[in-house]
Amino acid sequence: MIKKNSVIIKSNKYGLVVILDDKLPFNELLKDITDKFKEASNFFKDAHMAITFEGRQLTNEEENEIIYAITENSKIHIVCIVGNNNQSQEFYRQVVERKEREIAAKDGQFYKGNLRSGQTLELETSTVILGDVNPGASIVSKGNIVVLGSLKGSVYAGASGNNSCFVVALSMHPLQIRIGDYSARNTAPRKANEKDFEMNPKIAFVRGGHINMKSVQKDVLGEIDI
Repeated sequence: MIKKNSVIIKSNKYGLVVILDDKLPFNELLKDITDKFKEASNFFKDAHMAITFEGRQLTNEEENEIIYAITENSKIHIVCIVGNNNQSQEFYRQVVERKEREIAAKDGQFYKGNLRSGQTLELETSTVILGDVNPGASIVSKGNIVVLGSLKGSVYAGASGNNSCFVVALSMHPLQIRIGDYSARNTAPRKANEKDFEMNPKIAFVRGGHINMKSVQKDVLGEIDI
């Protein structure tokens, strides 16, 4: 049976405050936490949340054990632990969204094949396209976009508002490119004698309030935050 008030949960849409008894032996407290979150698992569903602990000093190992108990016994995804100096919903929202953007930028996946006109590829993570992105096709990603081919369609990297994302292509001729809150459009028509594919890898990234497009070189790559 759960000890009365040994574990108190307060929550909003983006964050949890877990108030813990400071006198109960940790093993007993951990069992109470497990039982409490099992009971509440349907309430939280698949929420991505930040968490704050109150009422008890915890070691890093104890925090990790509690996080494990919560995630194993509920559908909650804990993205980070925050201090107890700010518990507003807006603060938690910013923390959760920032962590999700970081995760999206670091994780990635591959897509093999050419994207034809009318096709749209929407992704939660960074992606590498093994093929061409033809005019009329588009890619939308919350992370970075790398095209190992010709980019002639539209791309939107950092679609969750991450201005630190980038776009790379072996042949860079996008109709429109967006990175986070910034966008640019190619208004220069292709020359009749211009090769359809010329090997000149370029990278696009945000600097100084606009999108920069440069040839992929060692010194340029040093400017990119990954």
